[in-house]
Amino acid sequence: MSPAGRVRHWPVMISLLVAMSLEVAPLPAELAAWRPPWLALVAIYWVLAYPRRYGLALAWVAGLVLDVLKGGVLGQHALAMTAAVWITLYFHLRLRVFPPWQQAMAVTAMVLAHQFLVFWVDGVAGDAVLGWQRLTPVAAAAIAWPLLTAILDRLRFQLRMQA
Repeated sequence: MSPAGRVRHWPVMISLLVAMSLEVAPLPAELAAWRPPWLALVAIYWVLAYPRRYGLALAWVAGLVLDVLKGGVLGQHALAMTAAVWITLYFHLRLRVFPPWQQAMAVTAMVLAHQFLVFWVDGVAGDAVLGWQRLTPVAAAAIAWPLLTAILDRLRFQLRMQA
């Protein structure tokens, strides 16, 4: 197989590293509540693009790394990201043909499931805080998804990454 026909892993890994950096980058208190779950969004994107190559293992490992970076309950983000990616894998054939606005709404539902699992683990650990700040990352993800897909689609097509 020619190098142009093979899937290159380095853009995926770099985009995941950038997403992890965005997850832990310091923000002012007013903006911190509106931080989208970047790592979950990037993982969902790559699973939609290459469902046979990236999947639950990617989500689990990336989630564990995020748990270590954030210093929370070990496995919290790994569980939430694995569930979101499982939903993505289950519906990937339908999601890929949705128009952009409908795909953004479906991804928003997956991010809502992700945020619910993070909240649930916080509740089990005794750290649950209920408030509107729990839903702001979901709204931010709905806004960020079209921009993220535009950037990563352009990267994929420029590098001629194929499934």
